[in-house]
Amino acid sequence: MDVKTATDVGRVRENNEDALWVGGRCLVVCDGMGGHVAGEVAAGLAVEVISSFPFGAGEPEQEILEAIAQAQARILEESGRNKHFQGMGSTITLAWISEPSEQGERKLIVGHVGDSRCYLYADGVLEQLTSDHSVVGELLRSGTITPLEARTHPKRHILTQVLGSAEIEPELITRKLQPGALVILCTDGLTDVVDDDLLQQALQQDFHSSNLAQKLVDLANDRGGPDNITVITAKV
Repeated sequence: MDVKTATDVGRVRENNEDALWVGGRCLVVCDGMGGHVAGEVAAGLAVEVISSFPFGAGEPEQEILEAIAQAQARILEESGRNKHFQGMGSTITLAWISEPSEQGERKLIVGHVGDSRCYLYADGVLEQLTSDHSVVGELLRSGTITPLEARTHPKRHILTQVLGSAEIEPELITRKLQPGALVILCTDGLTDVVDDDLLQQALQQDFHSSNLAQKLVDLANDRGGPDNITVITAKV
C-alpha cells in the first residue's frame, strides 16, 4: 500500500487546526474548531488517542468505534478542565485497511464524525463514502437543495455533530478494495473549493504522481486556499 500525506495552512488562515496520522493499517484526518488554539488542541487530542489505541486485538469495526469514543471522551475531559478550551471540537475520519487476501482484495472500514471526507477512486470513478454531518449535508440528502446550491449555502459550515458534541453517533462504512483502488481522506479545506467533478478530473490526470496528496493540496491552494487543507491518499 502506497500512502502519501500533505497538510497546509492554506492562503488565509494563520495556523493549521488540521491533524493527521498514519499507522500500520490506519489513516486518520481531523479538522479542529474552537476559539484561539482550541481547534488545534481538539484535533491534536483526537489524533493522540487514535495513534495510541491498540488496534489489532479485536474486531476492527468495534475497535474503530471504541477509538472514536475514547477520542470523544478525551476532548470532553479537556474541554471541561480548561475554560479556554470549552466548546472545542474536531471532525474525525478514520480508515482501517486490511492486509490483502490471497486474491489481492482488501477490506476498508471507515469511522466518521463531522464533514471531513473519505473517498474511493476505482476504475476512473470517484465515490464519496462518508456523509457530511452538517446542516447542508442533511438538506442535500433530503433533496431540499442541489449540490450547486450547497456550495454557497450560508449554513454550509454548521456541523450537526463533531467530537466534543454532547453526543455523537459515528458513521461506519465498509467496502471491498480491489488492487489499484485509491482511498482518499481529506478535510473540507480541499472539498470546499474542489468539487467532486474537479477532484475526479485531477485524479485522472495526476493518479501516478509521486505525491498525489500534495498535488491535491496544491490544487486547493491554487483555488484560493481559504482554509487549512489536509489530504491522505492510499493506493492499494
